[in-house]
Amino acid sequence: MICNFDATFAMDPGFEEIKPQVFYFNTVPIRAETVQNLDPRHEVYRLNLDTGQELHGLPTVVIIKKMKDSWQDEFEQEKEAYGRLKSLQGSVIPTFFGQGTFKGSPVIIISEVVGKTLHDLARSRVPISVDELQRPLEKAMCLLHSCGAEYLDQRLDNFFLCDTGEVMIVDLEQVRFPLDLEDWKDSVNYGGVGSLLYLFNDIRERKSRITRDDFLLGEPYVLSGSLY
Repeated sequence: MICNFDATFAMDPGFEEIKPQVFYFNTVPIRAETVQNLDPRHEVYRLNLDTGQELHGLPTVVIIKKMKDSWQDEFEQEKEAYGRLKSLQGSVIPTFFGQGTFKGSPVIIISEVVGKTLHDLARSRVPISVDELQRPLEKAMCLLHSCGAEYLDQRLDNFFLCDTGEVMIVDLEQVRFPLDLEDWKDSVNYGGVGSLLYLFNDIRERKSRITRDDFLLGEPYVLSGSLY
């Protein structure tokens, strides 16, 4: 199963589209027809690659994530996490293609994820209940746990509900592999499922309350949020 970062993000005119550029896959130059900055704060880019070249095993669309300033350790931890979770690539986490450079900075190159973040989903009108969301979320976190991984960066923006109905997890900078991993029901991942569902439901209820009050008062309200 291949899920690929949210296509709705990429098509949003609010995101900057950059003209053709070159990045390096390992040491091989790869031309990108378009480069879209999905998150200026974290420098995550969506690249449509020029298909008139050898792609060296890359798909036509990739995501590149630049190393943050002074985050060398976290960058290395993320690469290690992708390596140790190879069996989950393409199903629970994005596919990791390797390392490269972009604008002189190290990047990791991963597959796109098509779906909605749980943060955006909570704010949307998509008819999905907490109970319906629990199964795929718990499955994804349990699979991480079965590989010995604790996922610590438990924000709604890091979890995507894909078109397949499964949940995929991004941003592996804060994945740990403790030697004394707790049992599933006592684990960080299991506790995270409940916390994430609580946050999801809280946003839904607040938005529902705001929408109802705005309807009665006749006043518009925009709920702000972030992508990552």
